[in-house]
Amino acid sequence: MKKLAASLLFVAAMSAISVSDTTSFTIHIVGDSTVCNYKASAYPQTGWGQVIGSFFDGSRVKINNVAIGGRSSKTFVQEGRLNSLKSSMQAGDFMLIQFGHNDRYFGTNARQVPFDSLGYWLQQYVDAAKEVGVTPIFVTPMNMNMGTNGRNIFTEYNVVAKMLELAKSNGVPYVDLNTKSYNAYSKTWNASYVSRYQFKYFLVGEYPNYPNGVTNDGTTHFQESGSIAHCQWIVEELENALSEAYLSTDSKTQLAKLVSAIKPRYSFTVKANVSNSNGLITHNQELPGGAPLTLHVSPGSFGKTFQGWYDDDCNLLSTDSNYYGQTTLYRAATYTAIFEGGSACSTTPHSEETTSSSSFAESSSSSAESSSSAVCSKLIATEAWKSPIDMVYPEEGVGTTDTNHLDYTGLGFYNISNELSSVATFKLQSDQSASDAKLMIRYSNGGSTSRPMKVTVDYGVFELDFPPTADWDTWDTVYVDSLWLDAVPFNFKMESLTSDGGPNIDMIAFDISGVYREGCTPCEDLSSSSASESAEFSSSSETDGILTVSKTMGVSLDMQNLKISTPGGILKVSVVDALGHSVFSSENAVAAGEVDLIPAEKTLSKGRYFAKVSLHGKTVAMVPFYVKSR
Repeated sequence: MKKLAASLLFVAAMSAISVSDTTSFTIHIVGDSTVCNYKASAYPQTGWGQVIGSFFDGSRVKINNVAIGGRSSKTFVQEGRLNSLKSSMQAGDFMLIQFGHNDRYFGTNARQVPFDSLGYWLQQYVDAAKEVGVTPIFVTPMNMNMGTNGRNIFTEYNVVAKMLELAKSNGVPYVDLNTKSYNAYSKTWNASYVSRYQFKYFLVGEYPNYPNGVTNDGTTHFQESGSIAHCQWIVEELENALSEAYLSTDSKTQLAKLVSAIKPRYSFTVKANVSNSNGLITHNQELPGGAPLTLHVSPGSFGKTFQGWYDDDCNLLSTDSNYYGQTTLYRAATYTAIFEGGSACSTTPHSEETTSSSSFAESSSSSAESSSSAVCSKLIATEAWKSPIDMVYPEEGVGTTDTNHLDYTGLGFYNISNELSSVATFKLQSDQSASDAKLMIRYSNGGSTSRPMKVTVDYGVFELDFPPTADWDTWDTVYVDSLWLDAVPFNFKMESLTSDGGPNIDMIAFDISGVYREGCTPCEDLSSSSASESAEFSSSSETDGILTVSKTMGVSLDMQNLKISTPGGILKVSVVDALGHSVFSSENAVAAGEVDLIPAEKTLSKGRYFAKVSLHGKTVAMVPFYVKSR
């Protein structure tokens, strides 16, 4: 009944406003890492701004998502990003504004905003939009994953109330994503569902880009299914906003133009053929056609053997409990997880799929693009330091790349000039987000006094001391704990604080995988295997980080030459790309010896892939690999 009442209000509001169904416009999106676009190498980490285009008619709406990780309402302005955005906005466009995660004030970081200053910074977005005839819309930040205690941190640092206050004083629309997400996290869903299927928490071997899983980033960032759920709530709130009494007729006319471009949504029903009130399975949603389709089920929570996902015509979609990489249908659809011992699959009557020329709205800007031409020096990762990076030839620097001292790693070291404020800036990329990453800096200082430096990692600023070493041929290390990294490009900058200048910098390393120089490829993650308890990894700098992997049951993989050595038997090989799309799959009886992982007729383009190899039904290898060129 509540849903029907809301629908009637929406229809009444729309009928009172004349709206053209042919008007085209752009939705500009500003925000942080919960909003921004991510590269395929970070999938399934996804910001809601990356997928919200699938909720709009792509023939009428373009998406310009300039959100970027690590920014607050203050630093986004200070870096000139809002001013730059003004040049691409036109009268009749819209701006969705979401900040709050990085604004929270603890007095420890330059991006944090004292609450009494928050209104000042948020007002600048409204002023910039109205100056060029753009309609600003506040989107309150979604709640963080607070587990079973269900705290709403954005009513503690009350961004929610401040945005509503500004929305009313400026007469602009307001989307309360915070309340929607809080109610879902703490009331509708259980804590396990929120953590496993909404936030960035991945099991070992679950996704190609995270073969060893991710368990240290489950409170802030979202996987694709989480961002899709938030997009559903955003468009629902946009529709509801048409009935807000504080909005003028002109404001409602503009909002109605936006709402009229929202695509129809269909019932997306997910069920299992066995009962278990504690079983984890994707919940039902209302989704448009062409949106990313993700089906999750955790077989262990049902206590049964999973057999496959089936559609409403009882066609088998996948035998993998984690099904993704497809898009939703332009009709209501039902999907069933079939377990051994449960009822047989039964068909669900449905209408025919409608045809639609609408697709994902075009994104004209991404916070994750890179055009760097960095010098790529491949260093060897270790279990403790998974992302070593050679500090040579910075993108900007006051100093020289040298090789005139002993025991450096890689191609050399960077000799920061002996003067105040000499700098070295390196453009890096992270494929993972982490709230507690660690950084190591290897240096030498043959001088007689310490050389303090201001080290900036994205928007985190640290003053570090670099004490003297025995001489310039002796290297030591300093460390930074509890770094916040987002899966976006960022700058690593070192600036000398005295006239003595800086030390020689040999290398840095992060304790998480997937951090590297822009324009290069990351080192492979050399942590424990995702498939077997007896994996042995070895790597060579000549293979660009591509691994030779030895496994159990007499099977070994030469990933440099894409060869498998096997004792013979029923060999199954599956290869997927970074987004989980199948590239190749086969199951054949093979004789003892070497066989090609990829048949000669299959050409792999440059990029990251993930191989799963089974012998006699037992998985013996699950490894990521890179193809530089084929």
